[in-house]
Amino acid sequence: MLSWMKGGRSDHPLDDKDAPSILLEELSGKDPIPALEQLSSHLDAIKTADNLKPGRAWEIVDLLDRSGRQLQRRMTQEFVAEGQRLTKFQQQRLWSTVYTYWTQLAEGYRFCLSKYEVGAVGAAMLKPHLPRITCRAMRACGGQLKWTLLRYGPVEPRVWHDLGGLYLLAESQQFARVGVSVYRGAKGESSPEREFLRTLMLAVSAPDGLLPIQIEVAERVIAHLAASFRVASRPGKGIHYLFDLSGERPPGRLPANATLAPSVRCFGPGEASVQAAEMAKFIDEHQVLPLEPSLGGAYDPGLVQATLRHLVRYWAALPPERKERRRRHLERVTVVHEYEEVVANVGGLFLESPFVSNDEEWVVENESEGGFGAFVPQPNGAWVKVGNLIGVRREEGVSWGAGIVRRVTMDDKGNRNVGIQMLAGGGAVVTVLAASSSEKGGPIPPEGEICVLLPSAIVQTGEAALLMRAGLFSPVRNLVMQAYDRQYMLFPLGLSEKTDEFDVGRYRILEQLP
Repeated sequence: MLSWMKGGRSDHPLDDKDAPSILLEELSGKDPIPALEQLSSHLDAIKTADNLKPGRAWEIVDLLDRSGRQLQRRMTQEFVAEGQRLTKFQQQRLWSTVYTYWTQLAEGYRFCLSKYEVGAVGAAMLKPHLPRITCRAMRACGGQLKWTLLRYGPVEPRVWHDLGGLYLLAESQQFARVGVSVYRGAKGESSPEREFLRTLMLAVSAPDGLLPIQIEVAERVIAHLAASFRVASRPGKGIHYLFDLSGERPPGRLPANATLAPSVRCFGPGEASVQAAEMAKFIDEHQVLPLEPSLGGAYDPGLVQATLRHLVRYWAALPPERKERRRRHLERVTVVHEYEEVVANVGGLFLESPFVSNDEEWVVENESEGGFGAFVPQPNGAWVKVGNLIGVRREEGVSWGAGIVRRVTMDDKGNRNVGIQMLAGGGAVVTVLAASSSEKGGPIPPEGEICVLLPSAIVQTGEAALLMRAGLFSPVRNLVMQAYDRQYMLFPLGLSEKTDEFDVGRYRILEQLP
C-alpha cells in the first residue's frame, strides 16, 4: 500500500490516495499492449508533473513498475516463443510497446535519483531506498538492451550512459554492494553491482549469434550466475572485459596493453564459466534441465545446453577463433527465405519458372569455405534472425544452395550485416514416407513429404542428409525415401540442425527396396 505524504497534490493523474484503485480501473479489461502503453504514459507524465514531490514520484513509479511486470512478461513470451505466428506489423507494435515501457521506466527511476542528487525538497526521504531504486533502474536499462538484442539492433548510446551513471552513483554513495530484495516476493537478493554486471555480461556474450529464445535463456542464466561475476579497477583472472562509465562506448574485450582511465571498470565472468559448463554437462548426462536454477519456463534441454556452451565459449579469456579464414570478396547474390520457398528453389522445382515470390538482393562482402558475410540494405532483410533458413543463388550461378543465418547485426539506418553458413551448394528433391503405419513423430501424409537430399552426404557414402520440415525428424522412425526412381530405407542417426523452421536429419541407408 502506498504511504502517501501529506501536502498539496500535483497534477499527475496518480498523485492520489486511491491511485492503486484508479490504475486498476484504467487497466481493467485492456489487452496487454494498450495496458502497457497506459503505464508508459503515466511514467512519462512524472517528468513534467508540477508540484510532484520526490517521495510521491518514487511511489508512483513503484506502483507502475509492479503493475507492468506481468504484462511485459506475457509480451516477452509472445514475442520470443510465438513470434513466428505474428505478422511484421504485430511484431513491430509489440516490440515498440515493450521497449518504450522499459525506456520510460528507466527514466522514471532516474528522475527520482536525480532529485536526490540535486538535493530537491523532500528528496532526503529517498535515501533508504537508493539501492533498490538503483537496482530497478539498472534492470530497466537491461530490459532496453535485451529488447534491442531481440531485433539484433544497435544499442542506443543513452543506455550505456545511464548504466555508467547509475553505477557511479552507487559507488560514490557506497551502496554498490548493498544487498536488497529488488521486488517484494522475489527469490534471493541482488545489489546495484550485480545488476550492473548482469547487463554488461549479456552484452559481451555474442548475442548476435543467438536465437531470440536463446537470448531470453541467456538472460535468465546470467541472472542466476550474477553473484559470481566480478568487477575491478584492474584486469585479473576471470576479468577480461572493460566498460567506461562515461558511456561513450559499449562494453568489450580488454585490448592488449590498454591504458585504463579512472572511469574504466574491468569486469568478467569470474567463476561463472565453470558453473555454466557444469550445467551444460548435467544436461548432456541426464537429457533434462537441472532443478536448480529454475529458468522460469519449459525450455528445450538441447536449446539450453547449446546456449550454455555458447556462453562458456564467449566468456573465455581468449575469444573463439574462426574455423576458416575469411577472404575479401564482393558479389551480389539472390536470396529467398521461408521453408517452402527454399525447398522449391534448392530442389529445382522452379527452374522452369522465372517467378520467385520473396527474393532479395544481398551483397557478399567476404567469404570462407563454409559460408559468407553479407550486407543487406534496408528495407530488405526485415525478416532476418539467427536460425533462418535461406536459399542463395550466386551472381553467375543457376542452381540454388541452402544456408542458415548464424549472426545478425543491424546499424542505426536499418541495414543488416549477416553471417551465413552454407549447408549445401545444391540438392535434389526427394519424397519420404513413413516405413510403417504407426506414427512416431510429426505426421507424414499418405502421399509422402517433399524434402531435399543435400549433396553434403550423398547416397554412395552410406548416409543421407535431408532438409526437412521442422518436427518431421524422429529418432525412432524409419523412413522410405523415393529418389532417382528408386526407393531406399532410411534409419535415423541424429539431427545436424533443429530450428522452429526446419530440421536437417542424418540417416543411414539400410537397403534399396524392390
